[in-house]
Amino acid sequence: MELIIEIVFLLTLAFIALSYIGISILYKNLKDEPNKSKLSGFEIAKITSNKLSSEEPHIIKKKGRFLDHYNYERNVIKLSEEAFDGTNIYAGIIAYTVALETDPKRKKAPIGHKIASFLVMASYIMITIGAFLNNSNIIHFGFILFILAFIIEIYIMSIYGNTLEEIEKNYEIAKQEELILPFEDNKNNLILIGLINVATLPYNFINYFR
Repeated sequence: MELIIEIVFLLTLAFIALSYIGISILYKNLKDEPNKSKLSGFEIAKITSNKLSSEEPHIIKKKGRFLDHYNYERNVIKLSEEAFDGTNIYAGIIAYTVALETDPKRKKAPIGHKIASFLVMASYIMITIGAFLNNSNIIHFGFILFILAFIIEIYIMSIYGNTLEEIEKNYEIAKQEELILPFEDNKNNLILIGLINVATLPYNFINYFR
């Protein structure tokens, strides 16, 4: 059983690492590509959230790369400086992706991200304690917590898009409001950046302490 847990844990880390590499490559490719809508990430988040939510969220700028997120309890969109001020394709996609979670129909998503983040933090504590005590059972319990966090993030992704058609519906506002231009050229990038919560899972818990 312990061997199975270790294999699943390593596979989980491998998937997260590949996702992170993919997001990093997209970042390098898109950060210098201007968004022809000329809208900043702040403006895109504001337009999107206004379309989705009856309660206008606060949109604030925070330091930290890949830590953009929506805090459901406080109704606050937190964007990195790059995403908040940026008028490039990357900034637009990140701001739009985060703003989608202001949709009341998606309230499970930010709650799920928070649960996953705290599971990751708990897994680090268990693994550290287990290593200090030289107790493999505690270490493997930490592995299980981390795997559960990963499963939650994958589940959240599946809720809002089991088919390509459902996934594309998530980006109707971006297309209709011409928030990200050219849209068709960046449609696949929109979908791929949806993996960002998986790619940044190992340190997403930092969001709740800043």
